[in-house]
Amino acid sequence: MKTIFLKPCRLIALLLLLISLLSNSEISQADENNLSSEHIRQLMTKTFDVMQDNYIEPEVVPELRELFLNKLELGQHDSLTSLEGFARVLGQDLRAVTGDNHLSLYTVNPDEEITHILTHEEGKLTNNCGFEEVRYLSGNIGYLKFNKFSPEKQAREAVDAAFNFLGQSDGIIIDLRDTVGGSPDLVQYMLSYFLSDETPLWYVLDSANEKTAEISASDTAAHQGFRGDFPVWILTSRNTASASELFAGVLQANSKAVLVGDTTASAGFYVGVRRITDTLAFRISLLKPIITATGNNWERTGIIPDIEVPAMDALDHAHELSSKTMSADF
Repeated sequence: MKTIFLKPCRLIALLLLLISLLSNSEISQADENNLSSEHIRQLMTKTFDVMQDNYIEPEVVPELRELFLNKLELGQHDSLTSLEGFARVLGQDLRAVTGDNHLSLYTVNPDEEITHILTHEEGKLTNNCGFEEVRYLSGNIGYLKFNKFSPEKQAREAVDAAFNFLGQSDGIIIDLRDTVGGSPDLVQYMLSYFLSDETPLWYVLDSANEKTAEISASDTAAHQGFRGDFPVWILTSRNTASASELFAGVLQANSKAVLVGDTTASAGFYVGVRRITDTLAFRISLLKPIITATGNNWERTGIIPDIEVPAMDALDHAHELSSKTMSADF
């Protein structure tokens, strides 16, 4: 084996290059905690470049860019000195100005795989895939409460277990008052318990208003006992968001459920993620789902319930309605 010897001058050059790279890395890390006004401007410009190329409503981006750069010129972001602060404040401001509750920025490691899927600390959003309570109320009315349309594979097992347990009920109340959203795939799976196979549910538009997907009910439901005239009531609140609104809106639009409670959160877009820099990511709305039965999307309007009552009273009200419905059937 041939041994390679580096000349002293070449060795020194390599050492200097290594020191330079390490120093640049440390400076970059320090800069993220001590951003200059010029760095803030560059980050903001890159953010709106990414938004222009990817946002579901690209026509609003030029005005947003001008607004935020003007705010920068007026010194309204002079207090920002860290990358985390920039991400937090710009995300808050974008949500406030656009009304798009999905928009947010967050810091990442350069080698980190980024995702739009939110992670949660252990609790009601993670335990049993977010399914919290299933029981029978008086009058043989089933009650189901869950807090997220979980993207976990095991979530379908939780759905099947809950719906099999409620299979002998005469009607179901589904409590979405604390359901923050989640996976459209689980929405489709659950809707297939209530609507016949191949029923059109929703379709998806891109930023050019082109249809990219059409979603229909599948034949995956473990039983068909909830279809037809089986009564369903859905409880809503201003926390009922995103995928939860899609689920409730599709059942309402197909005259399959009565919605009781408050108007929902109005988060009506599909979300993805894009890198702005190696250490900054943008959780951004990319696509628009349209409920097939109405041709409507609920962004900035929410899903309006059939019966508007304060969310805290929705369960009592729906249970009372269920009693009247059951009495009327006899």
